[in-house]
Amino acid sequence: MALRLGRAFRTSVAPMIDVTDPYFLRLLRLISPFGNHRLWTEMVHANAFSRGRIHLDPKKLSQHIPLHELQSDFASGIVVQIGASHPEDAYAAVSELANLGVRHVNLNCGCPSRNVQMGSFGAVLMKSPEHTADIVRAMSEAASQDGRESLTVSVKCRIGIDEDESPEFLRRFLTTVSSRGRASRGSDIEFILHTRRAWLNGLSPEQNRTIPQLNYARAYEMIKEYPQTSFIVNGGLDTVEAVEEHLSAADGVMIGRKIRENPWFLSQLDEHIYGVPADQLPDPIGVLSEYANFVDKVHEAHGTRYSVLARPLFGFFHGRKGRVLRRHLAHAVAQIKPLGKGVVDQRHNVKFSELLQDALAKSEMEYAQSTLDEEDVKVAQTG
Repeated sequence: MALRLGRAFRTSVAPMIDVTDPYFLRLLRLISPFGNHRLWTEMVHANAFSRGRIHLDPKKLSQHIPLHELQSDFASGIVVQIGASHPEDAYAAVSELANLGVRHVNLNCGCPSRNVQMGSFGAVLMKSPEHTADIVRAMSEAASQDGRESLTVSVKCRIGIDEDESPEFLRRFLTTVSSRGRASRGSDIEFILHTRRAWLNGLSPEQNRTIPQLNYARAYEMIKEYPQTSFIVNGGLDTVEAVEEHLSAADGVMIGRKIRENPWFLSQLDEHIYGVPADQLPDPIGVLSEYANFVDKVHEAHGTRYSVLARPLFGFFHGRKGRVLRRHLAHAVAQIKPLGKGVVDQRHNVKFSELLQDALAKSEMEYAQSTLDEEDVKVAQTG
């Protein structure tokens, strides 16, 4: 096991499409402001840089890359995941991301969606390890140009594809990519192993995250065979105990759906894995206030839709309280809709922080009333 992950990044938040956008990552940073976790962006196609020139469009760039994090002390904890099918596109993407201050770029070799397959990237790349190595080498060369020694290149992959979950299949992929993918001046390639195989036909991306059986044994078999390579284990980790168990054998762990459903799980990890005293953990109301202020600035600068900015908060509270807040907040932002070019609606002048405060007040009143109603029912039943 090669502990070269740097700093204390032994826990990572997985890249998730339509989840880990810059706004959700900002919320996570407010929940966990200690710099303990790597935060991964949702996948961005390399073409967005090589052909779309997204790096020249501040508004579009801000929708995919957490620029606010790259300008902070936590820049080294941000990982940008790209999808690529051609080495030249990957090279261009890493070059531009490095210019933006990104210090870790990952190649997606695990997404099994039909659209991604049609673009010849994602999990289908595991069937062509030599071609994948060429893409990774281009990334590594871009990362090491001009003496860039601090930019990490990694690969996120599955332990198998379709019927083939053999150790030979995974071994060939790891050996080829790690040996041929490293530039002469580049750093070693890190791997994130999703411990479920990917079925390219018959299962949706969501089903591929739950139906294929977890195979931690295969991951740890590879960790033993490649002691000089850094490995992060991903898949099915949803308790502090499970995280602790896997950290005893792997360089790091990656957590996805658990964070999507309960972002406050990061706070539990801060306390129980990293030893942050309970009285130093942020409180929910303070986090909400800071997030609202951040969103106000984003909306003012880029006009980002409130529905997008509100989405990270839908898992903020759990149970009935969470459902009530989601309903009121969703209703509030739904009232703020574009009315067409040149049409002005005074409701657009309402700040997100004001909408959130109103939704919180209404949800607290409804929650309190429902609790009182339940107590009245219990009294009536016992009487």
